[in-house]
Amino acid sequence: MEQPINKMRYYLKDEVVTHNKKDDCWVIIHMNVFDLTPMLKDRYDHWNRNMDYLIAHAGKDLTHFFHENGEPRTEISPSSGRPRVLFPPILEVALSEFSKTKDAMWSQDPFYHIGRVTRRPRLIRIVNALTARTQYMTVCDEDSIYDIQQKYKQKYNHHAGSYEWRKFSNGGIGCSVLDLNDTLDGNGLMDDEDCTVELPPPSIWLYYTDDITIA
Repeated sequence: MEQPINKMRYYLKDEVVTHNKKDDCWVIIHMNVFDLTPMLKDRYDHWNRNMDYLIAHAGKDLTHFFHENGEPRTEISPSSGRPRVLFPPILEVALSEFSKTKDAMWSQDPFYHIGRVTRRPRLIRIVNALTARTQYMTVCDEDSIYDIQQKYKQKYNHHAGSYEWRKFSNGGIGCSVLDLNDTLDGNGLMDDEDCTVELPPPSIWLYYTDDITIA
């Protein structure tokens, strides 16, 4: 089986919003996804109101609080006449050197940066030829077939790797194995996002290989 190529990880916004708790906190800043959980856990014994405010925004898009480079936006305080940050939790840092990058704000810290939000969600249809079960999934446009396979494996079928992932072409006459390292578009499974007529989603067919060792 082909080995996956390491690359940037992409997420649906629907995935990010589920990480909205004190022990599982993700945020979005200009399409970048940050996992702030290590910082929060490091601060359990040194908690304050800013941390509570951050938890209230867990799973949300904080773009309007930041410039594109991750620098916090500021405003002039009407009481003091001095600048203040729009989002006070940016002033908080992890105490342990193992939970941060030295001298970096968390909005610019690669330690917390885990990926980006997809430019476009894609609906696909996965058909299991062995069980005749059809599953619809929304995936990231940038996902490789391997990425999709892992998501399908986690949600629907633990033995997804024991199947050949194929597509049909030429009106169902031609059948070919998909390249796990390439995207939907790269494998010819395209949709027309500019089309005025709703088209059926691209289909991936799973054919059982009778080898559970590669699952």
